[in-house]
This record gives sequence, C-alpha cells and structure tokens, in this order.
Amino acid sequence: MIKASCIAVVCIFVVGVAGAQVESPTSRLDAASKLTSLDAIDQPAWHLKLDVTVFGDKGKNPTEGSIEVWHAGADERTVYSFGDASSSTLKHDGKTYYAKTGVSVPFEVSEILRQVLHPGPRPDETIGAVPDMQKHKFGKVELNCVMLTQPIKGAGSVPLGLFPTYCLDAAGIIRFTYNFGGQTVILNRMGTFLGHDVATEAVIREREFDVASAKVATLTTYTPQPDEFIPGPNMVQVGVAARLAGGVIAGNRVSFVEPMYPESAKENHESGTVILHAIIGRDGHVHSLRPVNASDPDFVIAAIAAVRQWTYSAAGSYCKYRFHVYQCSDTGCQAVEVFAVFAER
Repeated sequence: MIKASCIAVVCIFVVGVAGAQVESPTSRLDAASKLTSLDAIDQPAWHLKLDVTVFGDKGKNPTEGSIEVWHAGADERTVYSFGDASSSTLKHDGKTYYAKTGVSVPFEVSEILRQVLHPGPRPDETIGAVPDMQKHKFGKVELNCVMLTQPIKGAGSVPLGLFPTYCLDAAGIIRFTYNFGGQTVILNRMGTFLGHDVATEAVIREREFDVASAKVATLTTYTPQPDEFIPGPNMVQVGVAARLAGGVIAGNRVSFVEPMYPESAKENHESGTVILHAIIGRDGHVHSLRPVNASDPDFVIAAIAAVRQWTYSAAGSYCKYRFHVYQCSDTGCQAVEVFAVFAER
C-alpha cells in the first residue's frame, strides 16, 4: 500500500506525526533505521525487483538495468543485471558467495539498493560517533538531521553532511541522507510493506546531478524453494574484510583525481594534511570514507571530493588483488588509510 508521502529537492510532502517523539538523537535514528529496514531475519520471505538507472557525467547518458533480491531469514540472493554486465551475491549459512559475467556492474547500483533495503547507518559509521542533531530546511519543510560526528584531530566545527547525516521527517522516517560531504540520497516516495516504511523511489545525487535512481517494480512475499539458496558451481566464496597497508593499495590505484586547493586556504596561505579511513569494494571503487585527521574542515571536504573518485585494480577480480594477504566480503575488500596533502603553490 503506497502512502501519500513524497519528497523532492524543492518541495516536500510528509505524513503527520504518529505517536510521541523520541528526543535523543541516537534513539530517534535507531527507531528510524528499524522502521525503514527490510533486511531483518525475523520477517516473512520476500522478493524485490528494482528498476535502476545510472547516469554518466553531469547526469547524462543514462543506462538502465535491474536488481532482484530474494530474502528468507538469514539467507539472501541478489542478482544485478545491467546490459552485458551481471553479478550475483548469495548469503547462506553465514557464508557469502559471489559470481559475475562481463564487466563490473556500476557500484552506484549496489549503493542505491542499500538505500532501499537499509537506509540507516552502517555499523562502522556508528562506532565512536557522537550524534549531533540539527534542524535543516528543504524548501518550506524543516527536517531533523542527525550527523554521526567523529572526532577529527586538529579540526574545529564541521559542516552538516561532512560525516554521514540522516534527515527524518515529522513521522520519524529517513528521507534524506548526506554522505562524503557532497553525495545526497533522496527517498522520494514511500510505501508500507510488512509493517515497514519502504522507499519506492530513490535518487542518489552528487552536487546538482543525479548519479543513480531506482523505482520499486515488485515487492511481495513468496515461498522459498528448498534448494534456492544453494550456491551454484560458478560462485566463489568470499571472506571478511581485512586491513591492507596504504603503500600496497596505492600501487593498485588505476585512476586518480587531485584534490582542489580550497579558496579559503589560498586566501589565508594555509597548508595541511588530511588522513581518511577508506573502504574499497570488490569493484575497485571507494565505498566509504571517514576523516581521521585534518587541520581544517575545508581540507577534509576537498580531500573527500577527490578520493571518492579514485578507483583500484580490484575491479576485475571479484575481490582479489593477487597479494594473498587479505580476504574480502560483499561489503568491501579492505580498510586503508589514504593521505591527501595540501600545500600552497
């Protein structure tokens, strides 16, 4: 059943408040995550199909594809189909399996699926975080935005969205997410399924351009077959993420964007160093960035904007770098420290 609830960049329509408001930022975000998450193991088995569009440079050259997910308790099978590229991920008996054909599926596809299934914070985003709640206006509507602030050595106050930020409407539902200091996730339309509020339309935007969009084509309960979650002969078991030295991973970088020197730093003749904690996925893209050390928030924003565009040679080998020093999972290949140095020229 679809609710009369939609959200857009200029105009927002939200549902009314139901029940008492929870004042603690942590409690409000936890409640919102549970309300909008579909991947709990205690739910009836369900099948989801998403129609997905990924956009090229500046929101142009759209490419269309689909994602299908079959979820039953702790087991889950996901199939990505995108032109000549396709991949499958299977979770069964606490193990994860992976297979792909053709080129790698665009990494934005898996991210927009996560935003539909579990728009709340990742576990690594909450470790050591101090939730900071601020009110922010979108058009004429004011939302409660919770930023999971992490301490940054040497930096003062940070702008909203520098750390993962989740904005809730009056009903306590997550509708906007800021990430990487510039990426925005908009949950445009909401529906109800198995007692949860689910995004039926979602958009990922970087700056003013759409990067990916998704629309729910099918979401229904179903009865799993006995052998449905048995891995096929073409599937390879993958393990857990592990740490890899920054110097080793740097040698496998295949594309690089240099950070832009902030105008404020130029005017003040400032230099500085930023250390970011990164998680790189099997597709070679940076999936998560968290500031560790910085002298100025403007340096952090510039570093994140550049590093999130870097890619690595993991893209063609389902999570193997041929170093045999670590294992990977469906959530990422390794945790590394990435350095960005700013010096006045």
